Amino acid sequence: MGKNKGSVTITDVAKEAGVSAAAVSKALNNRGGISIPVQRKIEKIAQRLGYSPYIKARQSGMYAGALKYIGVIYASAGEHLTREIQNGVDSVIQDSGLYELRYALNLQSQTYSEERKAIFLDKIMQDKSIAGLISVFLGISDSNIARLHKSGVPVVLLNNKSDCGMSVYIDNIEACCDAVKELIGLGRKKIGIIMPSESTENVWAQRLEGYKKALAENKIQYDPYLMVSETSFQLKESALATVELIEREPGVDAIIYGSDVQAYGGMEALKELNKRIPEDIAVAGFDDMTFSRVSDPPLSSVKQPMFEMGREGAKMLVEAIKEKDFSSKIVKLKSRIVLRQSTHKDLPREKLI
Repeated sequence: MGKNKGSVTITDVAKEAGVSAAAVSKALNNRGGISIPVQRKIEKIAQRLGYSPYIKARQSGMYAGALKYIGVIYASAGEHLTREIQNGVDSVIQDSGLYELRYALNLQSQTYSEERKAIFLDKIMQDKSIAGLISVFLGISDSNIARLHKSGVPVVLLNNKSDCGMSVYIDNIEACCDAVKELIGLGRKKIGIIMPSESTENVWAQRLEGYKKALAENKIQYDPYLMVSETSFQLKESALATVELIEREPGVDAIIYGSDVQAYGGMEALKELNKRIPEDIAVAGFDDMTFSRVSDPPLSSVKQPMFEMGREGAKMLVEAIKEKDFSSKIVKLKSRIVLRQSTHKDLPREKLI
């Protein structure tokens, strides 16, 4: 039989992760000295085993009980996105007098059901040292937000929106709409889209809506056959999805991908199909990752304000905690498009629009 949740030790987490106990301590107390991927791995294992990564567990003395924490909950997302968001959050929290706890939820194995989220949130509400929550890429229902507020815990949603809570989100409809319009402006008429199904997360439904909006505004008929769902964000799978799209519709003259990583895989597949980029097929991605500047060709991409989203969300939460005002507030951020040679062959250098 396995251990009870309450009996799990830092040694158990270290053994499962294949690292030292010191590394686990650094990861769960956010002290640095280890890579972000290793820290995320340790956090996920600690969560699964039921080990509480509380900084306060190592505090002692008369002041320990007075410490207050902000919990930052991360759902599944790319490291390049979470790093920028966390930098924005840290820029505010480090001067707020509050401490920070990070939770990493693996939503590939933990269902998206509100019941499971409620169980997780119940554990947080039981800890009276938690002063507020920032939920990153994880939607929380209005009823669960109301429960948190009733227990005195304000919550800010990042890249999700709630009518009864506080939210900072990116306008994904307009972001995708603007990117597709840019492709249409280049004379592209058969524009494919490769991303996760819109039924998996709200962000993909919004981007699909933006895709349709751009087509409608330019009197181009929406063809669902031009969308291929790809959820793994792996190069090989993205390449296969690209081949599937071309086989469905050989006349495709542009493709927009849900992420830069997907676009990298897609461009390799297009080269193997002897498609010239951008002469035959223009390619655009999302996230504006660093490698996009040196990919072959350099990748046009939608640049999202992740640092600003983390900073604005943390500012909103700290103010709510101090003022004890949990009323609804919504901040909408706008993306920008970085144009490079994957869409504009003769562009001498990247251009931000």
